[in-house]
Amino acid sequence: MLMIYTTYLLPFFLIVATNSNVIKVFWYKPHYQCGSDGSTPQNAAKFINDQLKSTDFVAISEWENHEKISIGKPEQYGSIGAICSYDPATKYIATPIVLFYNHRNWGLEYSYPPSSNCAMVPSLSGPNFDSSVCLDKVKPSQDNCCSCTYSNQEYSIGKDENQNLGQRPWVAGIFRRKRRRLSNLDKICVVAAELPHPLSNQTLWNLNGQSTSNTRQFSIVRNICTSRISTDDCIPNLDGTSIMFGTNIFVEEVSNFCGKLPIILMADMNIGAGDFPISSIFLTEPLHSMESVGPLVPYTCCNDTVSGGGLNRYASDQILVSRDALQIDRLEGGSAAPGGALEDTMSYQCHANEEHAPLRAFISHKRKSSLNLRVSMMVKDAATALLLTKATWF
Repeated sequence: MLMIYTTYLLPFFLIVATNSNVIKVFWYKPHYQCGSDGSTPQNAAKFINDQLKSTDFVAISEWENHEKISIGKPEQYGSIGAICSYDPATKYIATPIVLFYNHRNWGLEYSYPPSSNCAMVPSLSGPNFDSSVCLDKVKPSQDNCCSCTYSNQEYSIGKDENQNLGQRPWVAGIFRRKRRRLSNLDKICVVAAELPHPLSNQTLWNLNGQSTSNTRQFSIVRNICTSRISTDDCIPNLDGTSIMFGTNIFVEEVSNFCGKLPIILMADMNIGAGDFPISSIFLTEPLHSMESVGPLVPYTCCNDTVSGGGLNRYASDQILVSRDALQIDRLEGGSAAPGGALEDTMSYQCHANEEHAPLRAFISHKRKSSLNLRVSMMVKDAATALLLTKATWF
């Protein structure tokens, strides 16, 4: 019996070891209306904090700290926060974003924004996260946490076309794994973002065949761009690096910041259709080589019941990885079709208007190290030995 017991335990422990390299990430956008009448921000905060146990990276967009309900677990998780509130004329309230990282597993080497003052959940008050600080800034400095996806020129163009790009923040961090495991994935770049609604050029038409008084060659219409396979009508950013207008700062700075490191991107990308080709969104590397779990991604946006739009009609939220280095082994959350059912544990938590359903992904490295290959062979040999032992035992 002792021989069989020992042989049986060997592959079990080796299989656990090989799975220890999985990177677990989580994305959730409760929306700024979480905290309004009828919503349950306490429930959303508990849901967020429950993710801060074994998850490696947790990204939260538009948590506005309603009723002073706190999120975070500083004894185990560090944070990188930023806001976008660019608009010198309108003076919008800032939109916040935060990336939590498990500092027991990962060490932070560099952050975007770079200031240590941004190492917290944005509170939308004080010298670092107050809206007034970032009214005329789209990029951070050493003494502020301002970070928008667009340039001031892009924002102005959108506003002139009566298509406000909104307040679209993003953050990033370069992390090194603290405990060397059975993988050569030591360093990665993790990005969390909220991109503007895509814009399309649509030739002016009128249902009764009459011409309009608008003298422009075309009108700009939201969301159509990513609801069909063709991207011909999409309005690219000013640098021509993405079909998503309002992303020139984001694409440029992610390239500068992450360099050639493997990237994990968690974002509200405001995509319409679940089968929209991800590779067509970004036109330059490294973002051009990002991929999702498959040709059809889940539908997560939004809780639009107040406006009569139903639930999760759009595949807005995405978790993407660098396809040459990483792969998504499993993706949880969202529905398989527009308006479809959500898992109970991954459904709307705040019950707020325009809230997004969360996503969770389990990510691994594509290139196995020689040690991983040796372990795989040991598992195979041990399993074979077990079968032989069972076959010859009397």
